[in-house]
Amino acid sequence: MRFRIIFFFLFTQILFAQKTSVVIDTDSANEVDDLFAILGALTEIKFDVVGITASQFHTSPYASKNTALESKIINDSILSLLDYKSIPSLIGSNHPITDLDLLINSEASDFIIKKAKLFSKKNPLTIIVLGSCTNIATAILKDPTIINNIKVYYLGFWHDHITNSYDFNEFNTKNDPIAVNVLLNNNDLDLTIMSATTSKDLIFNKSMVFSKLNNYDKLGLYLINRWESYKRWWTKIDQENNKWIMWDVALVEAIANNDIAFKSLFDTPMTKSKRKINIYTSINSKKMIEVYWKKIDSYFNRLNNE
Repeated sequence: MRFRIIFFFLFTQILFAQKTSVVIDTDSANEVDDLFAILGALTEIKFDVVGITASQFHTSPYASKNTALESKIINDSILSLLDYKSIPSLIGSNHPITDLDLLINSEASDFIIKKAKLFSKKNPLTIIVLGSCTNIATAILKDPTIINNIKVYYLGFWHDHITNSYDFNEFNTKNDPIAVNVLLNNNDLDLTIMSATTSKDLIFNKSMVFSKLNNYDKLGLYLINRWESYKRWWTKIDQENNKWIMWDVALVEAIANNDIAFKSLFDTPMTKSKRKINIYTSINSKKMIEVYWKKIDSYFNRLNNE
């Protein structure tokens, strides 16, 4: 009996040690997919989510005077509904970077700096950026020493992997182009991109999603309401919201499951400097959907059996 207890203790310690420490930086009030991505990250057994930071999305026609605050409110709601209130939730800058010499500090950028200092090159902190790059770029500019302690994954811009051509006319990128260039131009930063070109292939079907969410009590109702009430301003197609592109979910699931997402090294576009970065070129969207819902179902089944 004593041997079993020791074995179980050692097994759980090893399992915990293998977890990837993650900060989710998200403009969750902008759309719907962020909420599902956050849910996926929080229920991922391979992740230890150490914080959620809220980012701005000032270019949206729905933008309020404080979009970062809107996102923080949604982040707080999800953490509360999942009973993860102990995970820090920080508000980021409400404005993009306009001058590298006039940086605006925020709770989010300060949190990223402090957290990153607890990690190392061998054991880095993973930053998953699902919106504008403002918070992570500000953190790097304020304290460049954190670069060796972090890995950054960013959902942004369009990319043709055949010709290696870039198109920055994309929502996240346009919300802070200077911040994007900060990431691209930093030769020492470990940077991986999930392009809009690749992530657009992950699509959730409303009928299937709602059949799942109906089993998830208050959280399910919260997500259903968000899906039903949000009016997409960028398209007139599918006014009933029967399908939704899960851009952000694609990135979170790609990080957690490297066998269903595929990336290659590419030269960065000609900005200030040229270097190699990783860019996802394809995903197995069918398998990704299966893996995602299997994980979510398992999480809620465990809750119901406790």
